[in-house]
Amino acid sequence: MNAVNKRIDPAVIVSAILCTLSVLSILFMSQLVAPPKVLFGRSLTAISPSLFPYLILTALATLNVLYLYHCKNRPDGFWSEPDFNDASRTKGYLFFAVMLFYALTMVPFGFFISSALSLAMTTILVGNRSLLQILLISVLPPVVLYLGATRLLAVALPELSPIEFFYAYVLGETAGNAGVVQ
Repeated sequence: MNAVNKRIDPAVIVSAILCTLSVLSILFMSQLVAPPKVLFGRSLTAISPSLFPYLILTALATLNVLYLYHCKNRPDGFWSEPDFNDASRTKGYLFFAVMLFYALTMVPFGFFISSALSLAMTTILVGNRSLLQILLISVLPPVVLYLGATRLLAVALPELSPIEFFYAYVLGETAGNAGVVQ
């Protein structure tokens, strides 16, 4: 690599920005998340509303620090040669479109359907052509994340009623205690 083409790798820049923003969000969490509603001196939620953001932001900061550490130990360090072309630019635009689709369809389609469609489109976008892998990647993570968020963390995610009833049926819950964290 010659000195003219040397520049900081864009992935390093994005990772450093995400790490900084996640650490700042953790530090200022009390200003970012509203306190839980209180009725007759008792909180209406089973857990603190800031627990889920703390978990996600801590994981994001940790992964970014690990990535930056990995990049620091590369032979070229944080530097790279420009290798952008029209195909990578198009993939970037398509990925942005997939994420926009995900954000816009979360409420009308529900968490499972919008997540499954977005994951399927993303795996195809990165080059996966195995139908079995696409199905596994687009179905299993949304189910695990939905059940983990709603049952373990007591976080409400938008979901269509038939899918919500299916989850309750599979988990053996009756209509009286569906969605109630034990």
